[in-house]
Amino acid sequence: MALRLAELLGALSLATDLANGLAPEHGLRIALVAARLAEGDSAPAARDAYWTGLLRYLGCNAFAVEEARFAAGDDIGLRSAFVGNDIGRPAVFLRTALREVGRGAPPLARLRGLAALLTSPGAPKAHAHAQCEAALVCGRKLGMEGAVLAALAAVDERWDGSGLPEGLAREALPPAQRHVEVARIAVALHSIGGAPAVLPELARRAGGHLDPALVARFTARAPALLDLLAPDSVWDAFLDAEPGRWLVGEEQLDALAEAFALMADLKSGWFAGHSHGVAALARDAALGLGLGEHEARLVWRAGLLHDLGALAVPTGLWDKPGPLSAAEWERVHLHSYWTDRALRRAPALAPLADAAGRVHERLDGSGYHRGEGATLPLPARLLAAADIYRACTEARAWRAALPPGAAAQVLDDEVAGGRLCPRAAQAVRAAAGHGGHKAPGERARGAAGDGARSSDDEDLSPREHEVLRWLVRGLTNKEIAKALAISPRTVQHHTIHIYAKAGVKSRAGVGLWAVQRGLFG
Repeated sequence: MALRLAELLGALSLATDLANGLAPEHGLRIALVAARLAEGDSAPAARDAYWTGLLRYLGCNAFAVEEARFAAGDDIGLRSAFVGNDIGRPAVFLRTALREVGRGAPPLARLRGLAALLTSPGAPKAHAHAQCEAALVCGRKLGMEGAVLAALAAVDERWDGSGLPEGLAREALPPAQRHVEVARIAVALHSIGGAPAVLPELARRAGGHLDPALVARFTARAPALLDLLAPDSVWDAFLDAEPGRWLVGEEQLDALAEAFALMADLKSGWFAGHSHGVAALARDAALGLGLGEHEARLVWRAGLLHDLGALAVPTGLWDKPGPLSAAEWERVHLHSYWTDRALRRAPALAPLADAAGRVHERLDGSGYHRGEGATLPLPARLLAAADIYRACTEARAWRAALPPGAAAQVLDDEVAGGRLCPRAAQAVRAAAGHGGHKAPGERARGAAGDGARSSDDEDLSPREHEVLRWLVRGLTNKEIAKALAISPRTVQHHTIHIYAKAGVKSRAGVGLWAVQRGLFG
């Protein structure tokens, strides 16, 4: 079956909108305006601008753990605060930080976060590396190449060379990046101040932040381009604007689900490998129950995407070491709604929503977000059991990981309490190796399609594997040293080797490298 990639990615772009505190279809508008702005150039230029615009925020979540520290837990609020500002101007950056970052948090927590932000001169470059490395990993899995990947690696660069991470300037900037940056700023300005706010600010940034020739082109085409930013849905216009039609098959749909699972798990340093682990366990349980390959594959894809809506929740809530308040629980409970909402936007993804959007429902009606009970379909029941088991075997900010036997006992207790399906829970237990042989499915695999460690990992010592787990969670060298009872200098040595082995420059890059090699399996 041929599937339209623009429709699939357009639907899932809701997740990147939510991750940045933006209104739905913000990403669609960037792609639409960028493609229209590139009209008159070559056909490849318009195509590259379209896909780069749609994927511009693909790596935005890669620095969420660090941003949460700066913003008293609210990484989404921090990104939203700066989305339309010219942060290349120190005065604007400082004014916005003092006014917006951590707003609503307790004064002391906000003060600590602001102090950390303003005394971390390396943070902007670290953010740029993380965002670009994550976008490149996910972009490659989505089948992007050439000019689009080059543009995704340069999303934080500026026309005058003052951007990050490489300080590229003028014609060295990929054309798609230049088109998208003008479109992105126009869309952001319009969302904040309406049409009157767009042209004056674009003109002010021309020659500094933005390509002056493209600003002049936008100004000449302003009536038509600004019409695209009206508040009505742009879904149909976005699809119509695609230069050509990129059709994909079932294998590409698998890769798409894996890419967005990687992105979702970047939300918290404690989530590394979670979505892939849940997906593999639920798939094996489905095969163990005798479900066919087609239905098991649906369960696997739904498992990969079940935490997509987690991007809509501030990282500070996922990483909170103590209990959540009632208001905080309400925000957490909504994440399954957003998963469901994103998947139902594209007909090809809608069947996954029935399982992925119900992973936190329980048979007795005590789950969320619908509070459904006995009517839950079998794929949702399998995912619910797999998610509980996998989460129990993973450490969290508020507790240590449980041994496999204890995780299996949690499933038994949930069954006894009437919350989990006995058949689904038993299938998950068997797939995890409890009370019988493992299900006859494929072995658990990471994002690369293979859960076994590759030869590339052989140079990591057991101690470095320990350091890796704490590193991905976002701890400093001193914090890792304390956790492992070793010296900070030793941690630094191990960290340098891990980064060199992975060939990356960011914590997120290390995490993605590890997950793709099954190191969190």
